[in-house]
Amino acid sequence: SDKYHVMGNWNGIWKAQAPHKARHLLWRLCRGCLPTRSRLLERRVECTLNCPVCDEEIEDELHIFFRCAVARDSWSAASLSSVLHNASYQQTNAMDRIFAVCSNESSDTVGRVAMLLWCIWHTRNDKLWNDNVQMPRQIGRHVFDAWNDWYSLHKLQSNNVSGTTETDLVRWEKPALDLVKCNVDVAFVPGSGRTSMGLCFRDNSGHFMAGMT
Repeated sequence: SDKYHVMGNWNGIWKAQAPHKARHLLWRLCRGCLPTRSRLLERRVECTLNCPVCDEEIEDELHIFFRCAVARDSWSAASLSSVLHNASYQQTNAMDRIFAVCSNESSDTVGRVAMLLWCIWHTRNDKLWNDNVQMPRQIGRHVFDAWNDWYSLHKLQSNNVSGTTETDLVRWEKPALDLVKCNVDVAFVPGSGRTSMGLCFRDNSGHFMAGMT
C-alpha cells in the first residue's frame, strides 16, 4: 500500500470555490505539510513551541486554525462561526475537520473556509517574520473581499459545474443607494452556555464600513 496515501474527501478540497492558493493550503494542511512549530519539532528542528500569534498554547494545525483566540474571532468576523461551532466538525485533528466540512458544506462555503484559513496562515507568517499584527475584524474583512472578488471573476456557468444548484449561486447583494447593510452571524455552542456573534456593515458600493465580534 501507498504509505503516503491519506484517506479523505480530496475531491471536496479541489472542487472548493476558492483561489488555487487557498485550495493548495487545505491540501498541505491535510497532508501534514504546513511548518507549524509542532511539525518542525517532529522533524527535529529546534524552535519554541508556542503559537506565534497568541503565545499561549503549542502551535499545531488544530490550534492555529481553530482554537487560537485570534483564529476563532476571525471565523466570526468572516461570518463563518456557524461552521466553526457546528457539532459535526469537532474532530480532534484539523485534517478530519477539513474533510468533514468538505463532505457536508457547499463548494462555496468550503471555498470561503479555505480563503479564511489561507488568510489566517498568511497573518501568522506576517506576525512571525515581520512582526505585523492584524486584528480579527481585518482578517474577516479581507476574507470577505478576497473571496467575493475572486468569485465575481471566476463565476462558472451552471452547465459547466457538476452538481451546481440554485442555492450554490446565491450571492451577497449590495443595499440600495444611501442604505447600509448589516450581515450578522450567530453561533451557539451546545452545553457550554457560550455564544459568539459577528457583524459586518457595508455601504451601497459593497465597501466595508465597520465590523465587530
